[in-house]
Amino acid sequence: MTNLLKTHFIYFWIILLSVSCQSDYNENNLARFKDIYLNKSDIINEIPITLNQTDSTIFANNYIHKWLVNQMIMDKSEEMIPLEVQKVEKKINKYKMSLISYEFEQFYINKRLDTSISKSQISNYYENHLDDFVLNDYAVKCMYLKVPKKSKLVREINKNYYLRNEDMIDEIMKIGQNEEVTLYYSPDEWVLFDDLMKQIPNLEKYSKIEFIKKKKKVVLEFQNYIYFVNVYDFIIKNGTSPLSFEENKIKSIILNQRAKSLRKKLRQDIYNDGIKNNLIEKIK
Repeated sequence: MTNLLKTHFIYFWIILLSVSCQSDYNENNLARFKDIYLNKSDIINEIPITLNQTDSTIFANNYIHKWLVNQMIMDKSEEMIPLEVQKVEKKINKYKMSLISYEFEQFYINKRLDTSISKSQISNYYENHLDDFVLNDYAVKCMYLKVPKKSKLVREINKNYYLRNEDMIDEIMKIGQNEEVTLYYSPDEWVLFDDLMKQIPNLEKYSKIEFIKKKKKVVLEFQNYIYFVNVYDFIIKNGTSPLSFEENKIKSIILNQRAKSLRKKLRQDIYNDGIKNNLIEKIK
């Protein structure tokens, strides 16, 4: 037990002893309403372990006071508005049943849910539900590179950032390994154009749709840096979203479908078991 826990434990028992000494009841009782008692076990886990002795005492006294007032309110409510209290109790019982059922179902599902999802399963779902994946922004495949204005590499970059052949690509990749250069180039990866704009200052001065459709290759200067941008493929807004954008969403959908099937199976198995063992029946 840590020193903090030891200290809190001592504080707690001092508080309870001080409260108990003020009462003629069983030493475990802290408060009474009619024949209902609040005892030490009801409050022991409620006091935050971070509180010092003084604050713990205040917390305990406030807890006890609130418990007593709540008991009085419940009693008065049952006297004055009994029908409303019954409605509340029905709602509470309904909620309790729903909550317990949910927790049990989750326990059952968590023990049995297969969380492994293959690339082919993701791809098959995507292909069969293309209409569900609509792109809300323009997506592009691109290369961008950031280099200090005074860098000796600027001339070489300017020759090769068009990426017209393998030699140009190789040269850009070599340049990108230089410490003073920031390079993004992932040939098969789609990025949202708005995300690209966040990386390239002054790119917003271009018309987005015109820039994308013309697959612009531009050089921009900002402060002490030069930015080389090459957009070599695009998908227009409201077109089909790329699979790479939707993988996590598809995984969630597949897992939810599996969980739903397990939940349905559980409820049907429980019902069948009740019928088989004559525990339940439909009377009419």
